[in-house]
Order: sequence, then structure tokens, then C-alpha cells
Amino acid sequence: MSSDIHQVSLLKIEPSAPSTKRTTSKGIAPGDIVEIDKRGRRFHALVLELQQLETNRFELNVRPLDSRISYRTASVREVVEVWRRGGR
Repeated sequence: MSSDIHQVSLLKIEPSAPSTKRTTSKGIAPGDIVEIDKRGRRFHALVLELQQLETNRFELNVRPLDSRISYRTASVREVVEVWRRGGR
């Protein structure tokens, strides 16, 4: 028997979890491509317009890149990721 005791880990532990930064309306503009999670369904869309509602929330008018998607509006909270249009 050896005097060294090695502990075996059954769980893989990541050193640090990626931060989940919240998307704001300042980071979104017309011409950007966004990934939207609307009621559990994720899709990519082109941002056509960003409007501020009377409740001070922002709403995106979008054109989905997949023709099977019928959603044409999304809130900023439903945006998962943003790809900015180049040349700004």
C-alpha cells in the first residue's frame, strides 16, 4: 500500500461559469442580426426598427431569417445574442 491518498472526483467542476450579461437596447440597432428566444422557440432575425413604448420598454420590429417563423416583434428581454452590422 502506498501512503499517498488520492481523492477521485466524480463531478467535473468548471473554474468559472461564463457571465450572463443582460442585453440592453443600447446594444441593438437596425440592421443587426439577433437571436430571439420567444416562448422557448429560438430563431434568428434581422432588426428593422427599435421602438420605445409608452411603458418605456423597447420593442424590436424584426424580420425572421427563417420563413417558417411568424413572429414580427420581440422585446429586448427576449434577445439572447446580438451580431452587429459591420461598418458603423
